[in-house]
Amino acid sequence: MTGIKDRTLLSLTFLHALMHIMATTLPALSPLVKEEFQLNNTYVGVLSFAFAMATGAGSIISGFLADRYNSNSLRLVSYGFLGTAIFVALLFLARNFLAISAVFICMGFMLSLYHPSALSYISNTIQLRRGRAFGLHEIGGSIGLAIAPLAAGIISLYLNWRFAYLFWVFPMLFFTLLLRTINDDHSPHHHQYPIKPFTIRTLRQDAVVLMRIYLIEGLFGFIIGGALTFIPIFLNEYKGVGAQFAVILACVFTGGGAIGKFLGGHFSDIIGERRVMAAGFFIIAPLFFVAPLLPLFWCILTLALAGMIFPAVLPAILTTISKEVEPSQRGMAFGLLMFAGFGFGSTSRIILGVVSDTFGISTVFYPIVIAALAGGFLNIWKV
Repeated sequence: MTGIKDRTLLSLTFLHALMHIMATTLPALSPLVKEEFQLNNTYVGVLSFAFAMATGAGSIISGFLADRYNSNSLRLVSYGFLGTAIFVALLFLARNFLAISAVFICMGFMLSLYHPSALSYISNTIQLRRGRAFGLHEIGGSIGLAIAPLAAGIISLYLNWRFAYLFWVFPMLFFTLLLRTINDDHSPHHHQYPIKPFTIRTLRQDAVVLMRIYLIEGLFGFIIGGALTFIPIFLNEYKGVGAQFAVILACVFTGGGAIGKFLGGHFSDIIGERRVMAAGFFIIAPLFFVAPLLPLFWCILTLALAGMIFPAVLPAILTTISKEVEPSQRGMAFGLLMFAGFGFGSTSRIILGVVSDTFGISTVFYPIVIAALAGGFLNIWKV
């Protein structure tokens, strides 16, 4: 049983990396998409918003299905990646803004099948040191976040930006097949929890705790999504970096996330989740505030530091959900969490787009500062 769990977790870690590569490549490529379709920053934000909102909304359905079929819910992961591969192929046929938007919305729904199933599997099968387990799983996501801008930028130097998606289809299909091979639905490591009707009341008696964590996840997604979308445009338009090189440089923000997530999981087990979350939000607020005021080198260094520290928040969020929600409801709970992160969080793309078009790209990070302070105060607020 332990061996099956370990191999399944390893496969999920690789697929988590690939999921975030597919989810992050569009924001990273924002300067090139903007150039091809002659968009302003608001329309760039709308496209990124639609993609992330589809991922968030689909997570609610995915969460319900993960709870309904918890003994074989990891099949949803396979279906999601197979559907994603199909829409990557359709991406090459889309040649106008509406067609591209439709393809990315459908791709977002397919990618939404990953998180609720994978996270509920980890939560339901790992009982001790769960924070560390989430931290290790999140390392895969952080590696994906780190690789996505780097790979997209290099590929787009020689080929059309759409090939940045095609490149990852083959390893994605390989690890999907490997997961299906390992995860035999009749093996003894699967446990069928009793299916209970979902209501908000059955999630947790103390609804304040749950609502707080969803708000925190929404602010987390607001900051991450907004930063990933507009850091390349900021570097390109305000700091004078070439478009492809600006895409590559976006990896300075995503590159240190694996360290942050591992430490976040570790310290969540030691000092508690709320302290980890509060520290993450409060520390990055001044970093984003000063970044536009600094010369290019120090600006990049500041964004790299923020990108290493802030991901520590995520394992603490996931561990809190695992503690607050009973096993039979965790799929839906994680689905709602992803909706908060991808759905509510996706509003940052539009807000930052409007702010940068109205007041200039140099002001694009200031809504992020406000969101970071709000997240910090939510974690020190006593009820």
